[in-house]
Amino acid sequence: MSSARWILRICRVFRGNNILLLTLVLLACSTSAAYAVDAPAAAPAVESPKAKRSDLSKREEAVKKEEERLNALKADIDSKIAEYEKLLKQLDAVMAKLKEANTERMNNLVKTYESMPSEVAAKDLELLDEELTVTILVKMKNRKAAAILSQIGPRKAAMLTEMMSKITKKLPPQ
Repeated sequence: MSSARWILRICRVFRGNNILLLTLVLLACSTSAAYAVDAPAAAPAVESPKAKRSDLSKREEAVKKEEERLNALKADIDSKIAEYEKLLKQLDAVMAKLKEANTERMNNLVKTYESMPSEVAAKDLELLDEELTVTILVKMKNRKAAAILSQIGPRKAAMLTEMMSKITKKLPPQ
């Protein structure tokens, strides 16, 4: 019989005596609460060893698949790194060749201006970009550069000289 039915039955019997009725109801409630607390909870389902082994083998298989996937990704990344390093070496080689060709062209240009008479070279260099003019003058022999600068107007010569001093400061010592 449930505790609610039991309490209703007691209430019918003791209708007139409220204090006794209240005492019995409280006693009944506390007793049913005690039984409810003391009642054993449903026992958790115990897994059988076969179920545990099956679960563990499934987990192990999932871990192995994930490990294989990660190893494949690692191999792919390693191959791409090797490919990029190869491309980088090729790019460095091409850049070195370009730099060498540029240096060769600049040296030929310097030789060309050095072989010109100072007056002609000065007129031509005055028309060029200042940075290119300064680069050519810096690479020239000092006597030839001085002769060319003496043929250039004083303001332009002063500006070129100032630019040359800044460039030579940036150049590493030889």
